[in-house]
Amino acid sequence: MIAPRPDAIRLWTRATLSRPPSPPLGLRSWSHEAEALAVLLDASIDDLANLAAVAAQIPSAETLGPATPVMVLGEAVDPRRGWGRLFGLGRSKVARALRCGALLVRGYVDIGAALDPATGSDIVWGWSSRA
Repeated sequence: MIAPRPDAIRLWTRATLSRPPSPPLGLRSWSHEAEALAVLLDASIDDLANLAAVAAQIPSAETLGPATPVMVLGEAVDPRRGWGRLFGLGRSKVARALRCGALLVRGYVDIGAALDPATGSDIVWGWSSRA
């Protein structure tokens, strides 16, 4: 499986962020108009070791346009941790299998996973429908 290569991507998260993370895939900035989504999970809301909790933070494939790529980033953010972010405590890893399963539960197809060649971060992706 080859990862999607959108020209622009929009950040989708329930977290309240003072500063968003860098976009994946070597993109320079987030775009509010982009169709493609990158989901940043919020560890302060739910137990992200639970499939239902992870799935609840991903938009349903039915709510997006046809063949829209959605990526789920491998690290969740916990904005409650304040100064702990300076020491790497504001982020936690979410298992690849849980993120892939959550995409499947939310109706995505052609699900895949790989390391982001630009950042080395683990990403999973799915498409809202087949092209």
